[in-house]
Amino acid sequence: AALSEIAETSGRDVMKISASVLQKLLAALNECTEWGQVFILDSLAKYVPGDAREAEGIIERVTPRLQHANSAVVMSAVKVILSYMDVMAAGGGANAENIRALTRKLAPPLVTLLNSEPEIQYVALRNINLIVQKRPSILENEIKVFFCKYNDPIYVKMEKLEIIIKLVSEKNIDQVLLELKEYATEVDVDFVRKSVSAIGRCAVKLERAAERCIGVLLELIQTKVNYVVQESVIVIKDIFRRYPNRYESIIATLCDNLDTLDEPQAKASMIWIIGEYAERIDNADELLETFLETFEEEDPTVQLQLLTATV
Repeated sequence: AALSEIAETSGRDVMKISASVLQKLLAALNECTEWGQVFILDSLAKYVPGDAREAEGIIERVTPRLQHANSAVVMSAVKVILSYMDVMAAGGGANAENIRALTRKLAPPLVTLLNSEPEIQYVALRNINLIVQKRPSILENEIKVFFCKYNDPIYVKMEKLEIIIKLVSEKNIDQVLLELKEYATEVDVDFVRKSVSAIGRCAVKLERAAERCIGVLLELIQTKVNYVVQESVIVIKDIFRRYPNRYESIIATLCDNLDTLDEPQAKASMIWIIGEYAERIDNADELLETFLETFEEEDPTVQLQLLTATV
């Protein structure tokens, strides 16, 4: 612990782990307190094993820590295993089966962390967010545990949404869309906006599901809730950019809701859509004129988008 603190304050690695020190650290794991285990595991995470066999041996000694009651010990053990899995992967296809087995072992302890207090959940979710960016296969079948509960604090809900987007696939998209549609009717405005934005990100990520995502967005626009309509217009612009000339049939619905737009980003998005598909909108010039009337009072982003669209 002292050496770790010295290394942190000095910015230098003062603890060089040799083969003999490594064995002593692994032996000490079973004898020290939980916070001692955290410091040992963090030191092991910085150690680079010589080969895949050594990495596997250390992982074998660290794996029991995944069942520990202290969430910090669990997260430190996960960190060690993930960093050593890279060494095993570099060893070639012979280790593929072992890596798959480790992947299966990592999911339960990570899911268990989500039954803790909200503060611990939040820290766990931040770490899980990083883990799924690198190895989404670890939690690809556990997306349901990231669905938001009604009594989750807003900061936990926001993190869960980020993870849902990273884990969404063609196998679970229908389930996810039902959830996101439900979230879009909640009372917290920021959470609703994030949920609508998440539907758009799913469409951009999964081409085959884009049409279903647009269907949900159109249903949400029909609710006529101001901030829902505005966020929907913003994400539909992103979908149009990702899949040009594919979903123009919904432009008429968007034009019908022109009067509800009062936020700069939503206005700029709508202007971009009108400008991009002007030849398919009969009264495109009239629609742009409605924005030009208030040109001088508009936000710079809206002004720039208007200039681009009119050209």
